[in-house]
This record gives sequence, C-alpha cells and structure tokens, in this order.
Amino acid sequence: MLKPFMALVSALMLTFAGSASANDVEGKIESVDREARTLTVQGIVFHTDDDTDYDDGLSSFDDLEEGQKVEIDFEYDGERHLAKEIELED
Repeated sequence: MLKPFMALVSALMLTFAGSASANDVEGKIESVDREARTLTVQGIVFHTDDDTDYDDGLSSFDDLEEGQKVEIDFEYDGERHLAKEIELED
C-alpha cells in the first residue's frame, strides 16, 4: 500500500520540479507599458532592464509591439518576472 503511494508522490514531484525550472514563455504580447518598461504575455507582466537581451529582429524595448509573438527567457525573484532575453518567434 505504501509503495504505490510513494511512487505517486515521486511522480508528482518530478512533474512539478520540471515545470518549475522552465523559465521561458511563448506567446503574443498583450500589452506594452513604455513608461514602466514592462510587457504582458499570457497574463504575466515581465519587467525589463538594461541587461535584457533582444534577439531575432529586436534590438531594444522600443521594438516591442502588441500582437508580436515572442519567446521570453526570464527569472522570477519572488516578486516579479524579469526578462533576461526577448526574441521574436515565427
């Protein structure tokens, strides 16, 4: 009885551990706040800073527009999502 329970717990831990370490998201830009230097994708507000890298046709925050499909690599510091890299997707 204990073995099946432990197998289930182990499987759940591996499932959630895998998804928790995934620090990228893809989707269309829903909004851009130029003053705050943030963008929203999949309902998540991503902050940018001077260290944010822009690739695949993007050279700066000013290139971001609503409706663009992007991939964002980010870090979560417990309070906010900080974009480390933003690139255009096909």
